[in-house]
Amino acid sequence: MSTDGSRGAELPAGLRMYQMIWGFIVSQSIYVAAKLGIADFIAKTPMTALALANQTKSDPQSLKRLLGLLASAGIFRESTDGTFDHTALSLTLCSDAQPSMRDVALMLASKLMWKPWGDLFESVLHGEPAFDHIYGAPIFEYLMQHPEEAAIVSSGMTSGSSLDIAAVVAAYDFSKFKKIVDVGGSHGALLAGILSANPSVRGVLADLPPVVASATLLHDSAVADRCEIIGIDFFAAVPEGGDAYILKWVIHDWNDKDAINILQSCRRAIPSNGKLLLIEHVLKPTNEPDPGRLLDVGIIALAKGRERTEQEFREVLRAAGFSLQRVLSTAGLLSILESSPA
Repeated sequence: MSTDGSRGAELPAGLRMYQMIWGFIVSQSIYVAAKLGIADFIAKTPMTALALANQTKSDPQSLKRLLGLLASAGIFRESTDGTFDHTALSLTLCSDAQPSMRDVALMLASKLMWKPWGDLFESVLHGEPAFDHIYGAPIFEYLMQHPEEAAIVSSGMTSGSSLDIAAVVAAYDFSKFKKIVDVGGSHGALLAGILSANPSVRGVLADLPPVVASATLLHDSAVADRCEIIGIDFFAAVPEGGDAYILKWVIHDWNDKDAINILQSCRRAIPSNGKLLLIEHVLKPTNEPDPGRLLDVGIIALAKGRERTEQEFREVLRAAGFSLQRVLSTAGLLSILESSPA
């Protein structure tokens, strides 16, 4: 089975569908390679599957077959001497890559996520997240009770966020603000990027207390002296005093009722001349290729959130007391939805 998308596009529809159905094997293989740290082991010099198996204490034949699959997908490259080396794709799995997708792989293809997606049928059938049934609690409540798994998710979200930070910073003029409050900003990667590019701006990172307690990235950054870190419950209240409030990949985690409640917390805090910036996927028309559709279906099994169209964002914003002013595309996957208090 070929895993090369460019060659696959030339195949008959039946064979292309066959490849797509088997796609989960590629995802799990990337996860295994990331968990074993293969990319880091070959960062300095190519290595054979046997040498890598010795380093990772794995089965040599199984590892060689797994690396063979990944090489056929353009992830790693096998030389005639049997050693495996890097490609542009496999380099992103190095722990020190900029950006590194290793933590994203460890999050998205972990058992924590994999089990609910295995029950996607039940979630679609009943309209309830399989995660709640499998783990006995909604995902965010579960993560609060399981700090080790929460750390994996936070690291994965931070790494995934790094893909869009430069694009977001380049697409919007943040220099006009005095203080930006990043609501639900996790470890503060986006806020650090904004403050680094705008030396006159101050910031507030606001998220759950256990989350911001691990915001070492922001603590250790060059902008730490311009940033305050506050533990909050954004359903109850968000910090006042900002002239801009940012929520990146927050609203998509929640259904309309909860999304409106979060936005109303922001509405109570924001001044009349302030700006609310949602940084999210904005769904394209159905028949257009759209990575946001992957997230939209993926979240069905995990939580009661959803990706939204521009009109759907407009409606939840209006219900919370905001008026959507404009939608700015970025060079990345996300858009910036700029709103003002209505």
